[in-house]
Amino acid sequence: MSATTSTAPGESAPSAAVPAAGKAGWGPVPEAGPPWWTRLARGLASATTAAVTGCRAAVERPVTLAEGIELARRGDWTVSEHPMVRQVAVAHFWLVQAPALIVAGVLGWASRTPGRLWTVGPLLVTVASVLDQIPVVGLVVPEFVTWSYWTPTGLSTWLSGSSAGGAS
Repeated sequence: MSATTSTAPGESAPSAAVPAAGKAGWGPVPEAGPPWWTRLARGLASATTAAVTGCRAAVERPVTLAEGIELARRGDWTVSEHPMVRQVAVAHFWLVQAPALIVAGVLGWASRTPGRLWTVGPLLVTVASVLDQIPVVGLVVPEFVTWSYWTPTGLSTWLSGSSAGGAS
């Protein structure tokens, strides 16, 4: 038996004379460029880089937490001849600026990697839950940051010690 291939009527048999690069007389197949989404991404990246180059936050290193607290504590706005204005500025620093800078610094540090965020998140909820139990401090702790907000109601009921069946 011979191994021959048959072709359907109207088809021609493949020819060994056709070069691999293309059909005879058409020349080589041109190299394909990058796909359209790659060209679009490159264009957007270069436009974004050009737009952000003049932005101070993009080209300078961020202020560290210690530098931010020092700037808030000893900035020009705190220098005053009047002692009452100076006392209000110092109180404003310790009651508003320092806590806000510390919280923002910790959140910025924690959000740099997912591992930090998944570690700091439960720790933040635990600390907020403890601080919520202190009468005066509990007024400034938002409820959505405490464990009681995040626990399911069935687990919360079980943890509190009450049951639906009454006393056992």
